[in-house]
Amino acid sequence: MKKYTTILIVLFTFSLGMVSCEDYLDADPEMGIDGEVVYSEYYSYKGAVDRANWLVMNYVATSSNWGAYVGAMGDEQQAVKADMPVYKSINQGLWQDSNWRDFGMNFNSETNYGSDPYYNSPAGKSLKAIRAMGLAIENIEKLTDFPAEVGASPTELKNQLLGQAHALRAWHMFEVVRRYGPITLVDTTGGERKTFSSEFNFDQVKPTFQQCADLIAADCEDAVKYLPNRWKDPTDVGRLTKASAYAIEAMAYMYAASPLMNTEGDALPFGQDSYDETYAKKGIQAMVNALKLVNSGATRYKLYDKDSYMENWMSQDRAISDEALFQPVPTNSDNWNLPMNRSNSGVGWFLPQHDGGWAVFNVPTQNAVDKFETINGYPVENFSSADPSFDPKNPYDNRDPRLRSFIYCPGDKMYLADPGGGNNSTFENQAWSNPGDEGWHYKYYRGKSLVYTGYFDAGKWRKLGYNKYDNKWSQNYYRIFPLIRLADMYLGLAELGNEVYGPSSNIPEAVAAGIDVTTASQAINKIRNRVGMPDVRSEFLTDKGTFRDRIRNEWAVEFYGEFRRWRDIRRWRIAKNLLAEGIYEANVTKNADGSFSYVNKKLDVPRVFEDKHYWYPLDIKYVNMFESFKQNPGW
Repeated sequence: MKKYTTILIVLFTFSLGMVSCEDYLDADPEMGIDGEVVYSEYYSYKGAVDRANWLVMNYVATSSNWGAYVGAMGDEQQAVKADMPVYKSINQGLWQDSNWRDFGMNFNSETNYGSDPYYNSPAGKSLKAIRAMGLAIENIEKLTDFPAEVGASPTELKNQLLGQAHALRAWHMFEVVRRYGPITLVDTTGGERKTFSSEFNFDQVKPTFQQCADLIAADCEDAVKYLPNRWKDPTDVGRLTKASAYAIEAMAYMYAASPLMNTEGDALPFGQDSYDETYAKKGIQAMVNALKLVNSGATRYKLYDKDSYMENWMSQDRAISDEALFQPVPTNSDNWNLPMNRSNSGVGWFLPQHDGGWAVFNVPTQNAVDKFETINGYPVENFSSADPSFDPKNPYDNRDPRLRSFIYCPGDKMYLADPGGGNNSTFENQAWSNPGDEGWHYKYYRGKSLVYTGYFDAGKWRKLGYNKYDNKWSQNYYRIFPLIRLADMYLGLAELGNEVYGPSSNIPEAVAAGIDVTTASQAINKIRNRVGMPDVRSEFLTDKGTFRDRIRNEWAVEFYGEFRRWRDIRRWRIAKNLLAEGIYEANVTKNADGSFSYVNKKLDVPRVFEDKHYWYPLDIKYVNMFESFKQNPGW
């Protein structure tokens, strides 16, 4: 048994060789530096903690863009090429022993590209960070050498580091369990949360997801004790705070309350349709705690209004979003204010090949576009709506403003100059499919046997003018990928508040805290109103189930293109039925009078999803060594 344990512990250690171009990454005892030296001096200890910041997955600042295919694993995006792994294996349901980006626990090396060389997996990076933060926490008393020039006391400096270590370990545990399900990632055998030793017996029955969430929450609660509400030094803006720790706790509890994780009674292992009320209330309290801090003005965080909304993802001024309670380190430097490396971030998934990107990008689906309501709050489906003002001949007009902000629809202007050289200032997304008179984009993609849905990604990651024709790269915008936003707290409060208290009843925790929303409907409307959308219509507030549909729709719209949809449809336990309905494109016909007609058309593309796909498969070479520690069901 001991030899098996020793082999499995590779998942939780730093046994692989690593190379770094950043001095602060070298300050780590697992990288050949004496532990007494690392943990005794402030700056080297800070470097060891910052290593876990660097191991946070950042989808827009990596040396490769393959992780962005998460969007095409669900129903919101589609990969354009059939020879890419997401299309030929992941969409086919062939996940076993897959190490393709979101899968696997590989970690080969660290580089100056934010610890994300080609074959590193997000879970593999997180396992490294979990162990690194455990060692940092356990060695905190060795920290005795503090600088005098930073303007903070030794106690303050120690608390800042300890708080970050707890919060970062919590996040990285969450990253693993939301992919692979409940796994104990810290040793609790002695009543504490310790790093694993080679003597630990891993051959144990798995815990519940709720037990994992409680462990994550315990780290978050410790982090709250030590972290500041806001950082004083401008170079530290963007680091974790008390509100960040509450937000990580809230996310863990929201997942623990969700249907897939609600595995009591006979629901094992794929949950049930209902939410776990106990953990929903825990999630509500954590969300309320985060919002109370923000509402108090003690933090730097704010909910962006309509005019500054796109600053969440792209800014010409700074690489930090004021709405992001947690975001990855924005650059491949320990200077938080340097611009993003535009040449190596995102072009493989936000920019089409004909615009200067790669041939491996994704396109929005009609499934995603249908989520955007009319400006009056009516649902839209198959280019039809109950809204009396909806015009099926102009189906993208008078819609949720976020539609045109996030997605280029047929007929939308995509360039400042004509790619054909005609200097046409209104060159548009020509998506019509009339034989012999195809629109330019339609002809281009069909001629190359690529999947074309009629849509392209727009503003979240792609700035107008950022293409090989207009060549506005010199503007050098920052691209930001928030991992938790204030919008999460409001929509999470709407989701869990509805499940426990209903659409319009007071949420006692919110009332007691005196925050700016007190009901589930007020919470969702906070997110809708700031972009110019009206309150959820009264006919959708009649019962929990009806309102639940609108909340889930709001998640899909607000977080379009942020890869949340894939995780949400799994935690809601709806992915199997949803993906079986198919993936759709816009079929646009140009009429003789110059008008257009629109209809949904089902694409002949795979989306194989069985019950077993609700959890990622663990690497078979580890699982086969044990009797009690089981593979995820179905694999």
